[in-house]
Amino acid sequence: MSQQNRLAFLDALRGLAAVYVVLFHVMAMPIPALATGPVLGAVLAMGGTGVALFFIISAFSLAYTMPRHARAPRPLLSFYLHRVFRIAPLFFVLLAFSIWRDGRGSHPGHPLTEILANVTFTFNLFDGWETGIVWASWAIGVEMLFYAVFPLLFWIINTPLRAWVAAGLATLASGLAMSGLLGAAGLDAVTAYGLLRHLPVFLYGIAAYHLFNAMIAAPATTARRYCLAALVTGSVLLVALVVGSAQALVGPGAGWVLFGAAYAAVLMGLSRFPVRVVVNRVTTWLGQVSYSLYLGHPIVVAVLMPVFRRIYAAVPQPDLAWLAWLACAGLTLAIALPLAQLGYRLIEVPGIRAGHRVLAALNARCAQPAQGANRSG
Repeated sequence: MSQQNRLAFLDALRGLAAVYVVLFHVMAMPIPALATGPVLGAVLAMGGTGVALFFIISAFSLAYTMPRHARAPRPLLSFYLHRVFRIAPLFFVLLAFSIWRDGRGSHPGHPLTEILANVTFTFNLFDGWETGIVWASWAIGVEMLFYAVFPLLFWIINTPLRAWVAAGLATLASGLAMSGLLGAAGLDAVTAYGLLRHLPVFLYGIAAYHLFNAMIAAPATTARRYCLAALVTGSVLLVALVVGSAQALVGPGAGWVLFGAAYAAVLMGLSRFPVRVVVNRVTTWLGQVSYSLYLGHPIVVAVLMPVFRRIYAAVPQPDLAWLAWLACAGLTLAIALPLAQLGYRLIEVPGIRAGHRVLAALNARCAQPAQGANRSG
């Protein structure tokens, strides 16, 4: 499979994950939450797991690009600079806006220490600050800590067997912590923002990458058979998890890990079976602007809440609540998507290019002493 096709299915899933989170927040951010009806409500209630899909894709993508960094003159510098310049520019713009927003009126604002924790992406490590100053940025706090140790993880988990073992051990540790067998510290580690809750999901992404490479080396018929089985199994598991969560049969912690496993299976399946309804020009474009959409949409939802109330007032019949929600979701996307495109073009792309220039300059400076030494010799 060509590099373009690989990126296409990843971008499509990334875009759908972002939209899923947006649709969830359209329902859940207003107080009280917007009525949607039982079936639609059950599906939307799991929209937060779109972040788990983000984590899967992120780990897969990092593993996929690590060989490119390994070929760079300074591999670790290449990796970390790419990550910082990919994430930081948009985050810092929204952080500045959020600090201004939260310091107005009766809001006390944020202490300098909390601001510094956000600037350094370490806010996940401090009790009470895990959510981040920027709305929805808790996922960035988790992900940046994972980035910090990713090169070491990738060096250790360098075979499909090791990937399976690591994912299995992390899942076991997470399960033991959720059961209370690891004590209070274990329970703290698997809270909504706890790192042990999310570690298995990241490792599923690394495992998916190694399986993806194994499928490239396998006979085509074998690869297609396994990937089709993964796609079907993952899809069935997603439906079962939505139903089970709606019936309170699956807890939020275990559900998060299981959703991660299901999403990883779907990703593997789409790598060989890019179903048109999932992987297409629209969804790949959504993936391109997904970061701006994810970080920017809570502001749009917050601004539109009074409009949502008016829409619901115009549709008073309870059995038509889904129609009112659909109008609210459509309005939100109609505003959030153009803003996401602007964020991508005006902030993300220039930030990425700036990272490339900085890395090139640092590599050039590193090469000059070596060239001088060669001439001296």
